[in-house]
Amino acid sequence: MHIRSITIAVLSTCLSMILIGCSSTPDSTVRKTGEYSFYDSTQSFISLNEIRSSGAVVDKGLFYPKNAYSFTYRYCSTSEQNAAEDIAEYLALAKRVCEANTGQLIYQPSGAWCVTAANTFDERPLFSARISSTALWADLCLDGPFVTLKMVENTTASITEWYQSSQVLGYQPYTPHRVLTVPAAAMSPLYASPVSTNTVNTWSDESEFIYSNIGATVCIYDHPNNSPHGYTYRGQVYSVNNGTVKVLATEKWQGDIRTAPAWERLEWYNEAYITASANSWFVCS
Repeated sequence: MHIRSITIAVLSTCLSMILIGCSSTPDSTVRKTGEYSFYDSTQSFISLNEIRSSGAVVDKGLFYPKNAYSFTYRYCSTSEQNAAEDIAEYLALAKRVCEANTGQLIYQPSGAWCVTAANTFDERPLFSARISSTALWADLCLDGPFVTLKMVENTTASITEWYQSSQVLGYQPYTPHRVLTVPAAAMSPLYASPVSTNTVNTWSDESEFIYSNIGATVCIYDHPNNSPHGYTYRGQVYSVNNGTVKVLATEKWQGDIRTAPAWERLEWYNEAYITASANSWFVCS
């Protein structure tokens, strides 16, 4: 059993040092959307103790823009209490880095987004943060649940390119009719249920690949209200039409296989057709 050796007071000091370090150390990467890097702060958060640093990077996207902007990391916590404390600390870090970049956190289904000029037509995203815990695979963690954190941030792309890519990765631009979520709801589950949309300009390279390759093996994650962890369906692209993809699904797995440490196949029909927008699917092996 690991013993937490860092007190909240010491952690607060360390987090302050993270921000100081970002401002005083020359950085070869030109920051396009904020002076302080949330990615750098996330790496410092992970390395603060042995428990966090013993995890692994997951959900390694092969297609743009995920492979350019997204970072997802998972580790075993030592208890539910420690997992809850880590979640609170990471969100506090996101708020601190956001404020250091003169931004404001807003909460959307895809996570907490740090934005400038919040709730105006000039609103622009800087980064997003999302963290959650699950005891679904508790037998693989000796003492506590899995903690998964996901962040999205731009460091090199142009403002226009980043603004478009951030929408592919979950950011919803301001409109008078936009509905934000409450902080607690924004943090769990890690991925929201697929949203059907035929808006082509929110597609990624992955969506284009899926739409252009009949027979490709793809997956979709669904999180119904009556399921604590959701399900992943896997099958082959059967047909495409007007921005939607029809898949002959033959497998059902527990949880989201992009972040699950162990895949558990569930009893299901031999096959079923599922139709959803192209950007709801992702390529899987």
